[in-house]
Amino acid sequence: MSIKPLVIGVTMGDPAGIGPEITTALLAERVYEKEVRAVLIGCAKMVEEAARRKGLDVSVRRHEVLKRNELRSGVIDVYDPEVFDAALVQPGGISKEAGEASMLYNRQGAELAMAEEIDGLVTSPVTKASAKMAGYDYPGQAEYFAELAGGVPFSTILIWQNFKAALFTTHTPLIDACRAVTKDNLLKKIRYLHQNRFALGLPNLRLAVAALNPHAGEFGTMGREEKDEIEPAISIAQSEGISVDGPFPVNALISPPYNGRDYDLTLALYHDQVVSRMNMNETTTLTFGLPFIRTSVGHGSALDIAGNDVADHGALATTYDHTVDLALSRQNSKIFSQ
Repeated sequence: MSIKPLVIGVTMGDPAGIGPEITTALLAERVYEKEVRAVLIGCAKMVEEAARRKGLDVSVRRHEVLKRNELRSGVIDVYDPEVFDAALVQPGGISKEAGEASMLYNRQGAELAMAEEIDGLVTSPVTKASAKMAGYDYPGQAEYFAELAGGVPFSTILIWQNFKAALFTTHTPLIDACRAVTKDNLLKKIRYLHQNRFALGLPNLRLAVAALNPHAGEFGTMGREEKDEIEPAISIAQSEGISVDGPFPVNALISPPYNGRDYDLTLALYHDQVVSRMNMNETTTLTFGLPFIRTSVGHGSALDIAGNDVADHGALATTYDHTVDLALSRQNSKIFSQ
């Protein structure tokens, strides 16, 4: 049972993109929720302007210092120490200023999460080109958050409806992803997910492993990886008391209507094995392994329509709801582990 309302932080993302309008629209919808408080991490001036353009009857309250017990319902709370005036950024453009603002909000969100002022962090889209212009040369936002958290290892987990899938390899060329499927690599990933199961809110985690080859190798006639690498890794993990099964043929594990065959988590061996069957407008990306919950929405910053107030915030709302569920599960898991 929750002792205090959850607090979920939402970064504005790229101020030159659709971030200001979709985050303002989302938080305006959630101002009267009783069990959860939301705080927008970004530029208060831009939130006020977005609310005005949209005709939203809601007040904006800026916080130079954020204390979770000072958040109130009925207003959009914005954490904005005014380190940077993002209102000067032109919508639709790529710039060093936009990149600096985007990553500033990420950094502020991570700091709030590690200080336990928020229970989860939803990150809105950034524009990678702008971030690189500002000196943030990372493959993605996840690597930056891992660095902020002290260089911790992490895994990417995708959430679509009730289906959760961890990626064994992420943005790796397919030929290299296949080469990475070894007994030792798989066993390391399986152990990692099991050891961190409480952070996922699943103390009794049941893990399913996808096959690499068609028909799970068909007894070695369509590829040897299942028999030589995947099955031995699973067998060792099971002998260690880890609840893991597989390898399952992809069409009998990931494809509809299976959606993970009622396992808590599916381990997909390469990126498109699972991404290709998900609706990315309804999918949340979780950077798993950080000391806090960090999620991101599936779409980009949409510079081409920024500032026109036509962007749909439905995908962001889905990610927000997933983040609330994750925060509740982690909170309950902590109680369970005590």
